[in-house]
Amino acid sequence: MSYKRVIAIGDSFTRGDELADCPDDQLAVAAYSNMTWPALIAKSLNANYECSAVGGKGNHWISWQVAAHIHNYKSVDSLFIINWSWLERFDYVDIDTEEWVTTHPRHENKLNHYFYRNLDSDLWNVHRNRQQIHSTVALLKEHNIDFIMTCIDPLYKTDICSTRNTRSIPGWKKVIDVLDISSEITMFDNMTFLEWSRHNGFVLGPDGHPLEDAHSAAAKYIQRTVPLLH
Repeated sequence: MSYKRVIAIGDSFTRGDELADCPDDQLAVAAYSNMTWPALIAKSLNANYECSAVGGKGNHWISWQVAAHIHNYKSVDSLFIINWSWLERFDYVDIDTEEWVTTHPRHENKLNHYFYRNLDSDLWNVHRNRQQIHSTVALLKEHNIDFIMTCIDPLYKTDICSTRNTRSIPGWKKVIDVLDISSEITMFDNMTFLEWSRHNGFVLGPDGHPLEDAHSAAAKYIQRTVPLLH
């Protein structure tokens, strides 16, 4: 398939944090690396590359970005690369600024502490993220847009209901099972990109992001294994 443009959407792993050419200022024009594996895929296709990625964002924001970009690139010559984030992150819109905000376990504020102490749960995280990913897949297919999806968090494919007494929470297993999105997620030898990078001994930056060698190898892996690129 011939693509004129590749649009990558995700968090810091898609932006390319800790890569040599990644700007420190996330608000700068083209504030992303051209050495990530999605960027290298675009280069191999001789396609224009655009990236909408912000470090620390969650999957609701990522899904929102996909919907926003569909209006601009509703054509068969565009390839979307969506890299889903950690399931524990929770995005919401600030009522005063109407800007997206993301809760994060590393954030030091009372709201986030309250959220993770009183609201967060693995069961809810699996359900709401599968639902978000499932609806995004449906949206892309509705508009006949080709895509490659990965997920940095292996929890998305966990059969979480098998680890607990589901009779105490009626309906959870059925609901989570029907939202199975594992067939839509591209894995790296059945691992996430981060797991695969560690497994293969690639160097990570001080903040835990795979560096240039890992991205270069990942691009070659995707080119070799994803049918859309053949």
